[in-house]
Amino acid sequence: MHIFNKFKLLFFNYLAVIIAALVLVLFHSNFEGEIALNCIENALFAVILISISCLIRINKLRSIYGQLAFIGFSLTMLFETLYYLLFKVFISPSTLYLLFDTNTNESVEFIQSYIGGFEIFSTLALLAVSLFYFKRLKNQYASFGVVSGALSLKIILLIGITLGYLKWSTHIIYNFPYLSIKSFIEYSRVSKKLDAYTLDQHGLFEDASSSLGQQNEGVYVLILGESTARSHMGLYGYERQTTPRLNSISNSLWTFNDVISPNTHTIESVTKMLTLGNYENLDLTSKGSIIQLANAAGFKTIWLSNQRPVGVHESLVTKIARSAAEVSFMTTMHGRHNRILDQVLLLELDSILNTPSNQPKFIIVHLSGTHMLYENRYPEDEQVFWGTPNIAYESEDNFRTVNHYDNAVLYTDFIIYNIIQKIKGLNTKSTVLYLSDHGEELFQDADFSGHNEDVATKSMYDIPFFLWQSEIYKKDKSLTFHADRKYMADDFFHTMAEVLQISSTKVDTTRSIFSKFFKVRQRLVLTGQDYDTLFDQKP
Repeated sequence: MHIFNKFKLLFFNYLAVIIAALVLVLFHSNFEGEIALNCIENALFAVILISISCLIRINKLRSIYGQLAFIGFSLTMLFETLYYLLFKVFISPSTLYLLFDTNTNESVEFIQSYIGGFEIFSTLALLAVSLFYFKRLKNQYASFGVVSGALSLKIILLIGITLGYLKWSTHIIYNFPYLSIKSFIEYSRVSKKLDAYTLDQHGLFEDASSSLGQQNEGVYVLILGESTARSHMGLYGYERQTTPRLNSISNSLWTFNDVISPNTHTIESVTKMLTLGNYENLDLTSKGSIIQLANAAGFKTIWLSNQRPVGVHESLVTKIARSAAEVSFMTTMHGRHNRILDQVLLLELDSILNTPSNQPKFIIVHLSGTHMLYENRYPEDEQVFWGTPNIAYESEDNFRTVNHYDNAVLYTDFIIYNIIQKIKGLNTKSTVLYLSDHGEELFQDADFSGHNEDVATKSMYDIPFFLWQSEIYKKDKSLTFHADRKYMADDFFHTMAEVLQISSTKVDTTRSIFSKFFKVRQRLVLTGQDYDTLFDQKP
């Protein structure tokens, strides 16, 4: 009974942290079954951690392990609690996967955007509770004693039964350390596969060819937007005039009304957009990119980005970009010091356009666009929108956020328009195609701004997609236009190949939105839900 009493005392320290976290969650949320399941998982996880300490026979090592285990458990509870307070859901593997690709700047901006007074209070409260019981824990381990061999076998059996229950009941999906390890392994696996892009410019496209490859004056620009919601663009009927410049040339744009992103985060969406990978065939993301295809077909490829290239590891998108003949990153600064605006891309683009080439140019311009913090994405002296926007969840903070976002959209309109005008001024065979990596929620379907697949909304998937073509290019009449085609951008590889007029056995014209052979496919998102019914849309 001695060891059982010691076990109870140790468990109470963990239970106190669990209860403190539960109180904070219930202060802002209604009690739900998922919250109860998470509490059960945390309690069982605590049992496992304490049981392991019982098996350590050296007192000093047992005490050190016990203290470290409690610190790790407390930090896990803190992270889980803050995430739930922010999004009203528990963290998923996909979100953790994305954290491994997040740089310091994005982390700082996330904290600035979401962490408020109650989150700060909750952090301090949980840390205070954890520290109080941590001090008690140190003394309890000092007098713990060594368990017998027979009891050790029973403890090992208890650990096995507990782990088996967590796995069988699927409660393990709430365990933060388990999800972290699982996500890190998956991220590392994908990252290693994408290393091939940094080493091979042509990939497996030996049969690639393009009728444009013989016209060395041709320039074809792909503008990759960032976090830009279709619903906040005047070009698509938004009540605010956030795109006056694009509206002025709307007659020369092919504007598509029903294009969605395959995911609500950059890494997962762009790695599909630029490669052969799609929802049904994720492994193909490492089998070839549109950049490699263009290289093999005789284009001079250039990647021009105003996003930082490095996260914890080199970004997965950056690895795909490395197969371009030229790669330039405008942003290298960290944290809140990074306010480099997309206008720097225009100067760099001028230099690229003025550099002679004996090949047609395929230029990918990756914008910072409307990525949060939105107020960092446009000049401080160009704040046009100050009033009260029409949103479902009204508050002064929400109004301020939407105003910043709409100002950022207006600035993006300026950038896109200027790129089009620069390419138009070349008076050659050329195109400019724009799409965003994903959309953004802005207090319309949820009291939330940003993008998170754990709380997915329609606006996070709906993206702008339009094409400008020079008069010389349009003479070919090789592309078809149906504004209301239902399209998901994980097939973008094939669409861009169509624009570049590249033929290859790897190119499937039925997946190109510009092809006369285009076939509508079911647009599956998340874990297999049909996008066209998920948000109660008409089919």
